[in-house]
Amino acid sequence: MENIQKLSDKELYTICKKWGAEVLEARRKFGGLLPEVYRREMAARVKGGSWTTKRGFSDVYEFAAKLAGMSRPQVDEVIRQDKRFEDKPILRAALVNGEVSVNKLARVVSIVTVENQMEILEKVETLSKAALDVFVKDYKRENENQDGLDKAQMGQISLYGQNENAGSGLTVEFVKTEVEQGGRAKPIKLPINLDEDIAKELQEMMDKGINVNELLREFLRGRKEKHERVKAEIAQKQTKERDDRAIIGYPSRRYVPAEVRRIVIAEFGNKCSMPECVRRADNLHHAKGFAKDQCHDPRYLKPLCRGHHELTHAG
Repeated sequence: MENIQKLSDKELYTICKKWGAEVLEARRKFGGLLPEVYRREMAARVKGGSWTTKRGFSDVYEFAAKLAGMSRPQVDEVIRQDKRFEDKPILRAALVNGEVSVNKLARVVSIVTVENQMEILEKVETLSKAALDVFVKDYKRENENQDGLDKAQMGQISLYGQNENAGSGLTVEFVKTEVEQGGRAKPIKLPINLDEDIAKELQEMMDKGINVNELLREFLRGRKEKHERVKAEIAQKQTKERDDRAIIGYPSRRYVPAEVRRIVIAEFGNKCSMPECVRRADNLHHAKGFAKDQCHDPRYLKPLCRGHHELTHAG
């Protein structure tokens, strides 16, 4: 390219991005051809020859390395996934045609079936690798729940020993019973680290016959009511600010105010709010959509990890 030094930073980046995308697409398409190259190589070897040697390469690995810069593990992965998708023609065609990368297909192989392959292909085409990992995990959990347990029923609180991870504190263990399909009871333990003085006080209450469950219910109700009250107050302020800015022709600010962030974190913590997801929250998701509502109403905000945030926007 002539006069490359005269390109602006933006122009240089745009060209690099364009060519980089073309390289990735070409490598995907090349990788899709490798299973057929491998089959022809194996067929030629049965007859005592070599498909790749005839073309100046020692084997399939050198063929892929010199023509497309692919490593041995990348070649093995393409061939392995091609075999895994032999009975999934839609996804196999996507691999062969270079429509999706083998790395993405490898992420969904554990959940794909002949029946759901069209649905899975749509996710592979539209989601990032990180979001795909979250989708696969959620998909497995949802299907396990449907196939699995008729959940019940009972819980109890017990105080026991000193917890090695909690210093001098004790641990409260919540034991919940799930009844599996086979009729066996499966205990689920939810440990809660407590400071020693709090644990002892709770133990004393229990020894006196005080209903600790009701005490905790009262605390949780009060906590929830406080959050709802604060959120309503903040929502009123946010709505007024939005309306005031609209009157004078100023757009609403996309930055989520500190007081809004505080109440959302106080309610949900710093983890993703999706059930059973333990990833750290990376985004505050506007359930109503900020572009439409132009408001940071905390009643419609929830923290999500990057994967669940992308999945949510992907519908």
